[in-house]
Amino acid sequence: MPIINQAVTNGIDPAALRELLAVRREWEADEARKAFNHALADFQREAPIVEKADDAHGKKYAALDRIWRTIRPLLTEKGLSVTWHVTAIQDGVCHIEGELSHRDGHSVTLKRDVPLPDIIRGQNAAQQAGSAETYGKRYALCAALGIVTGEDDDASKCGQTISARQMGELDELLVKMDDRDKVLTDLLDWAGVDSLEDLPASKFSASLRALKAKI
Repeated sequence: MPIINQAVTNGIDPAALRELLAVRREWEADEARKAFNHALADFQREAPIVEKADDAHGKKYAALDRIWRTIRPLLTEKGLSVTWHVTAIQDGVCHIEGELSHRDGHSVTLKRDVPLPDIIRGQNAAQQAGSAETYGKRYALCAALGIVTGEDDDASKCGQTISARQMGELDELLVKMDDRDKVLTDLLDWAGVDSLEDLPASKFSASLRALKAKI
């Protein structure tokens, strides 16, 4: 902006000004892309595995609302948001389109085409379309953010605990709190361990988010 303001003050040629503004827009777009990529990488590093705690026709899965409740705090923390713009039914296919955006302005398109499922007993056409829409959004969201659903128990089964670096991250947050001892006690009680160094690696991300939220 200082360069552009000075150029205007000096009576820059309109064509040259347009070129200068185009360079500025290109630079801002590049910076927004970098911020988006950094935010997405941070999200994927900290995102928990979403438990398959819902049941449909005898099969376990993670419902869209469960996924959203799980990831929304972290998504917001990283400056990311999801919006859905298009839901259209044509020739037996539900087409869904939306955007994954970052607060600095960069966004990517989310798309998913889902064949309409068979109508089950007691279901009407609107419910059939709703099922396809929910299914499509769930898979588009998971694909775009790298969300994994399942059981996050591998680390606890093999006894893996947090690393020294991870313990340092948690301790840095704890020392900022006036009621550090109580917060630490509550955290350890929740994790079912006696000390911070015994915290299971599978509980690190949830612990980190909880401490950041409390601060």
